[in-house]
Amino acid sequence: MNLAAQDTAHHLKAHPLPAISLIYGSEALLNAEALDALRARATADGFSERQRLYGDTRIDTLIAELETPSLFAPRRLLELYLDQKKADKATADTLTRLADLPLDNTRLIIYAPNLEKPHTTAWYKALFSKGNLAIASQALYPEQFAKQIRARLNAAKLRLTEAAYELLLANCQGNLFAAKQAIERLTIHPQAHNIIDETLLTELLDDFSQFNTFALSDAILGADWLNAWRIAARLEAENPRDTTLVTWLIQRDMSVLIGLANLNPGEHAAHYQQYNIFAGQQRRYQAALGKHSRAAQRTLLKLAARLDRITKGAEHGDYWHTLKQHLLLRAQQQRQLT
Repeated sequence: MNLAAQDTAHHLKAHPLPAISLIYGSEALLNAEALDALRARATADGFSERQRLYGDTRIDTLIAELETPSLFAPRRLLELYLDQKKADKATADTLTRLADLPLDNTRLIIYAPNLEKPHTTAWYKALFSKGNLAIASQALYPEQFAKQIRARLNAAKLRLTEAAYELLLANCQGNLFAAKQAIERLTIHPQAHNIIDETLLTELLDDFSQFNTFALSDAILGADWLNAWRIAARLEAENPRDTTLVTWLIQRDMSVLIGLANLNPGEHAAHYQQYNIFAGQQRRYQAALGKHSRAAQRTLLKLAARLDRITKGAEHGDYWHTLKQHLLLRAQQQRQLT
């Protein structure tokens, strides 16, 4: 069965968790919320033990365990994380084998956000023609993004004037994580039960944006490394667990820059549309092209990948120390060149 990521929680209210679920697609928050919904349903269905497996090298271990299940094995939830855009032959063959394995005491979630067009592959057809669940998220274009924000405001029982609503859309820059954070802050505001106008929203966003993740994004794009380090330190002090948006922004920003550097100017508009970069934001990236070499862009993209692995537990390390260490090193290198 195929399902849009935003419909996952509603679907699982009426259906048990299938043996195998897949989450893929480009909208990070919708993927994360779908994963949370699957985990909650697994717990409700009695699969309370959870185990995470990272990377293709762990698939053989997974297959071996599933092929020889113990009579006394606990009911468990396995989460398999894959980074590939396209499954190689070994991975595809292994995934195909999953379709015929007994999963009476096991539920498997395959979390592979980078997969591209998996529905055209043989392994996908083998797994998801038998009642399993394939959950896909897609990049939200402006109209879709606006509908998402409206729905989330309604769910939070928040009432905004039309001007305030438009201001919120502009400040979120097409990012659902930012929208979620802003809406959560609005819900705890003393005047949340009133109609929120543009003035009140402006005050709240000004207070929130002094040291927020978008300020960090601006500092990194502008190669203002020491300021980026200060902002990262402040973000760590305020909420050390709030790392997902930081990683996403670094990954998104560097992917945009690398794409722009490899394209002709006439192709930039389509590239910006692919990443949902609104017209008002495009100047930031054009200016950043002159401040980051291609090697520096790739280094920051690798940093984002490492931070993601640390967050998921696939690599040992301290998230904020790793980030701040990189920013401080870049600041020192910049000072030596001046």
